[in-house]
Amino acid sequence: MTDPPTAADHFRAWVDGAADADESGRVAGESAPRFRGRVLLERAAHLMIATDRTLQDIAADCGFTGYDVFARAFRREFGVLPSQWRADPTSYVIDSPSDVHFHPPDGLRLPARGSDPGDLVVAMAETHVSLVGHLVDRGADVGVLVGRMEAFVALATDVPPDTERSLRNRFDDVRTAYVDAVALVAATGRLDETYVGAFVPEPTRLSLGAMVARDVMDTDRLRAGAEDVMADGRQDDPSS
Repeated sequence: MTDPPTAADHFRAWVDGAADADESGRVAGESAPRFRGRVLLERAAHLMIATDRTLQDIAADCGFTGYDVFARAFRREFGVLPSQWRADPTSYVIDSPSDVHFHPPDGLRLPARGSDPGDLVVAMAETHVSLVGHLVDRGADVGVLVGRMEAFVALATDVPPDTERSLRNRFDDVRTAYVDAVALVAATGRLDETYVGAFVPEPTRLSLGAMVARDVMDTDRLRAGAEDVMADGRQDDPSS
């Protein structure tokens, strides 16, 4: 019986596809094997500091054929063995010509080229937050929307969200942080900075600007949903 593909298998397939699509056969300015090996080592190093999984398990999960192979590759890049690095970790980012790196939980961050959308995108984000707030107040199931806002803040600021709380508390924490993160990204020309979910069967590619646009495009539906909820409440209220 064949084992199901792992996250590393999906990533390898994505890298091979990206290399095939480039006439030079390279990925982000590196040979495909170099790019693949570097990112998988970055992912392994992140898992070493973010989890308590064994080094052998991490090596296997990141696609290395054995722990010895992983340890040699890790020492070449980081200068020490995995166990030594885990005891006194530094940044998991390995220098590259393109500044394309692993980004938790399982993707890649592509650097921005610079853009200047003015204040419009921030105003759109504020409207989006207001509408989500109305739905949260009325008990609507908007966990996905709040989760998107948290994910955006994490990408923009590298601060992971705390999702082990009520939806109300999560929204209260993220509402201002989301608008601030959108403003920061817009002001620093990072709207075209892109996140690639390259460790899944069907890789996705979405820029920070596209993430905001995707959420803001839900505005009409959110407004209609809020109005429907309010209408239902009025119908149920005997004093109305």
